[in-house]
Amino acid sequence: MEQALHLLAEQLSHTLQFITMLLLAFGTAEALWNLLAGLFARRPTAAVTLAVWQGLSRWLLLGLEFMLAADLIDTAVSPTWDDIGKLAAIATIRTVLGFFLRSEERRVGK
Repeated sequence: MEQALHLLAEQLSHTLQFITMLLLAFGTAEALWNLLAGLFARRPTAAVTLAVWQGLSRWLLLGLEFMLAADLIDTAVSPTWDDIGKLAAIATIRTVLGFFLRSEERRVGK
């Protein structure tokens, strides 16, 4: 039973990591598209940069959520100090990125 639980957790973790890679790839492609479209439309560079940054940071934040979920599953089944440290680092990065994204959106939105 324990072996099956480990196998299920490993498969689920790998699936979530794959979803993370897809989200990051899509977000990066969208950011490049928006950057090129903004530059060819001759919009002001600062506006293009801000829009691209905000869009990409949202995708990064979403990807970090899936990565955090994958690491939570790994840690719940067989926690090691390395796993716990990785989980703490991802949670910290996600929290800091989310904080700055929200504060930037409030600043720009005013």
